[in-house]
Amino acid sequence: MSNATNSGASALTPLETRPDNLATMVYVQIRDRIIDATLPPGSSVSEATLAAQLNVSKTPVREALLRLRHIGLVEPTSRSLRVIEPSARMIRDAFELRADLEAAAGRYAAERGGDAARDEIAATAGDSLTAAREDRSADFLAHDHRFHMAVTAAAGNEVLAQTMENVFALTQALRQRDVVLERELVTDAEEHVAIAEAVRAGDRELAGHRCAEHIRRIMGQLLEAYSGPAREDNAS
Repeated sequence: MSNATNSGASALTPLETRPDNLATMVYVQIRDRIIDATLPPGSSVSEATLAAQLNVSKTPVREALLRLRHIGLVEPTSRSLRVIEPSARMIRDAFELRADLEAAAGRYAAERGGDAARDEIAATAGDSLTAAREDRSADFLAHDHRFHMAVTAAAGNEVLAQTMENVFALTQALRQRDVVLERELVTDAEEHVAIAEAVRAGDRELAGHRCAEHIRRIMGQLLEAYSGPAREDNAS
């Protein structure tokens, strides 16, 4: 277990407002701080500490942590909860699931997506390619997220969309940790464009295949570059 028990928690931003969606805001901020490693792997997370940092009550924090545990971003210990510590097995499992979900989204998007949805997919794919060619990695990552969410939205399946959002968050967290990987942004973006073309053509099988292969290629690179512990589970 990492000895970084509570480091990073102070970097959470207090939430000054009390909107109806406070629980969602709390969840999003904790999730994003796990993804960007402000809350590092192995660090303990407690309702009291997070509530104090966010300037909220324990209730929305408790709801957020339950959701994060369901997704797999935090895990129980004998005393509390901690941020996940990735393993090669976890990377494989998460990306295999995401590949299958992306394939389904691609098939349904090609079958059901209207002109506006297909235009959005093509536009975000093009934006990601432009950013990649200009070596604007932060912009590419933003367009990458928009692209995958646009394909999922075009699928017209709310259960799939929610599941994809959760799995996307898990894979984003896993790819930030213990892996020194120089991403092939242009290749990633060119695959986005190829997926968009298959969706626009209404070729459900080709769209699904390209979506799945896109994620499997990234998974293969991550596993090849992975330098963390080769454990098979999350047991301490």
